[in-house]
Amino acid sequence: MSFVSRAHCAIGAIACLTLIAGAAMPAEAAAKAKPRKYIFDDLITPSMMAPLAAEPVRAPTNGAKFFSINSVLAKLDGKAPPVPTVRLASITTDDVVSDAPGDMITVERPKTTNEPFGLFTFRAPEGVLWRKWRSVQSDIAADMRDAANCKTDGATCSEAARKFSLMVDDVRGREGKARIEAANRLINTAIRYTRDLIQHAAIDVWSSPLASLGSGRGDCEDYAIAKYVLLREAGVAEQDLRVLLVRDRAVREDHAVLAVHIDGTWTVLDNRYAALSADSELQHFTPLVELDHSGVNMFASPYLSQRTQEDGKAVAPAADSVSADAAGDASLQPPSIENTEFNSPETALSLSAGAETLPIFM
Repeated sequence: MSFVSRAHCAIGAIACLTLIAGAAMPAEAAAKAKPRKYIFDDLITPSMMAPLAAEPVRAPTNGAKFFSINSVLAKLDGKAPPVPTVRLASITTDDVVSDAPGDMITVERPKTTNEPFGLFTFRAPEGVLWRKWRSVQSDIAADMRDAANCKTDGATCSEAARKFSLMVDDVRGREGKARIEAANRLINTAIRYTRDLIQHAAIDVWSSPLASLGSGRGDCEDYAIAKYVLLREAGVAEQDLRVLLVRDRAVREDHAVLAVHIDGTWTVLDNRYAALSADSELQHFTPLVELDHSGVNMFASPYLSQRTQEDGKAVAPAADSVSADAAGDASLQPPSIENTEFNSPETALSLSAGAETLPIFM
């Protein structure tokens, strides 16, 4: 064998030994690797370091399982469950399973409501709405005294009181829905819609029935108040009458109507229409406030979130007939009013917050 051949063999042997040694080094390095260092040592519990135990097979259960944070921490630490010192109280129905003691469980079913639109109401805070409603109720009482005098002394009876007395006789002589339709028709034809700014040179003036009949003018809440008193005097129970302040989203305006509970449903009388409507048919109404014999109440649902203004302009008035063209006509829109005490019923809840720009209630 020549010298060159022997050199090649030596070089090859050295290369092979080098490869074998290199392959063995990772295994040796792994064997000498340090134990794993946990970053969050303070959070390591004995149960985390111990080998996982096989979970016992449990029979499936229905319903919810209740546990406490102390029992979870004890399980993580490998300790026995703590003696329960806290009892859980829950509101459950028959289809909910609870490990709370029986005497701690109170079953409370949702209450029903007989208010318009099926919504719950709550007493409004004292403020402008209460003052306005109490003021108009005082005026209504004076009106009824004048109307009563018409029966004893016709010579001193005003024209408005005489007209109202005739309306009461007409409506009282009817029954059921016909009575409601007559009241709606009589008031709608006796009063011509006029904005408060034009009639009173003021914002949101509430008038009594004889004041509206005497002038022959009024806006939507004046129609609703007159119908309320007319039906009450004609024999409809006070608890079946509600003056509703609503937001009409169809024409983007605040509006007032009268709701009458008849035949198990609430029927709405609107100064803009001769036909009556059930509250379930008025999906475009967002009820805000109701006025009745008990005072001023607010509907709970609309106040869960604040209504945003569709635009920065005041909305069109509630006229006898409403069209899309009229609602968008700037010439029919009253000017925007700022820094006024009260313009819209939906602001009653936030009056104490000092709102500066409020929508006009028509």
